[in-house]
Amino acid sequence: MITENKVSLWLGHFEEEGRFREYFKVSYDEDGNYIPSEFQKNFEIKKYDLYAVETDWLPQNCTDVRLLLQGFSGDEEIIPQFEKIIEASKVVEYNSIVLLYNFQYEAGIISDERMHFIGCVDVHI
Repeated sequence: MITENKVSLWLGHFEEEGRFREYFKVSYDEDGNYIPSEFQKNFEIKKYDLYAVETDWLPQNCTDVRLLLQGFSGDEEIIPQFEKIIEASKVVEYNSIVLLYNFQYEAGIISDERMHFIGCVDVHI
């Protein structure tokens, strides 16, 4: 749900960057009706600000959350918070990153076959 000063993080693995981009692609039908992305459908996300999203795909897997999130908006603030969350879970190698800013994910679906919801933290950017 849209919530100021929150950021929700998903990490995953895609073999190809094109497939990663396609997974997040939104479109419109011939009548101009919004067609949600596969990501939205899988995680039951009805609405988020399409301009408050940052994504990245890396050619190699990584387990270091600092490297994964370096350079994203608010990275100095969010990296320590997400490090604590990831430390408490099993470390998995990821190459795909999605951050939804001003969004607090609450649907409860933790993962699909490619992406895993990591958590939601506070950010002030």
